[in-house]
Amino acid sequence: MEIRQKGYQRWQGELTPARFHWLPIARAGIRAVWRKKYAKLVLSLCASSFLVFLAAVYVSTKPELKILSELVRMLKSDAELFKTYYSNGFLTFMLIILSVFSGADLIAADLKFKAFPLYFARPLTRLDYLAGKLAVILFYLLAFTLLPGVLLLLFKMLFSGSLAVAPRVLLALVAFPLVESACLAALTLALSSLSANVKFVQIGIFLVYIFSNNLAMILKAIFRSDTAMLVSLPGNIQQLGSFLFGLPPQYRFPAWLSLLLPLAITALSLWLLAWRVRRAEAGA
Repeated sequence: MEIRQKGYQRWQGELTPARFHWLPIARAGIRAVWRKKYAKLVLSLCASSFLVFLAAVYVSTKPELKILSELVRMLKSDAELFKTYYSNGFLTFMLIILSVFSGADLIAADLKFKAFPLYFARPLTRLDYLAGKLAVILFYLLAFTLLPGVLLLLFKMLFSGSLAVAPRVLLALVAFPLVESACLAALTLALSSLSANVKFVQIGIFLVYIFSNNLAMILKAIFRSDTAMLVSLPGNIQQLGSFLFGLPPQYRFPAWLSLLLPLAITALSLWLLAWRVRRAEAGA
């Protein structure tokens, strides 16, 4: 080994850029949500829908069992099973609760405590910051949509002894939770970036969910047309499930139109997020 004299030496190392600057933000956020009060209760309620459908899948392979017979009759095919699971009202409402619980304070808390100088004093870009925050909500939303969907499919194959699954069902099984989770995550973060008051953000998320459905019902009663349900977030989730899984539409308008509202909300929310974070970074 070469022995050098004391003094300054030219550094001969090589700088390698980190690829996942957003990962520490996501990791810290996921752990923070897990440590929140009532976290176990909220996550257990989100998982309860999966457990009910798992029991229904098992019972459907055992004709001698009479429990959950009504639910079993509804699940006549793989498409009906996954569409009903993903778009049932209880799971949709619990995903709203989960979005509020995991994401309402992600940016609002940074605004409240003026944490942006601490973030952007490091080699972080706005994209890194937003990706880390989005990853927190997406982690929990996909954990109770995409992951249970895959597990239901695997258990159904195990219980029935058949590996036959339609390609459209496989594609929809992945596409539906991705579209729904991206929409809810982007909307939650966008509202979180509007105010430093976490309570205001939480109320705002609920109002979007409830007001959109109430407005759709009022418009439907006035104009006597199912097209009014295009402004309803839960209504579009129902119709989107029918479109992706190839089932008869829930409402009397082209089912593919229900893909427009989640995509529009996602795009508008991401634009708003980028604008708000750019302003916060400039003021940091």
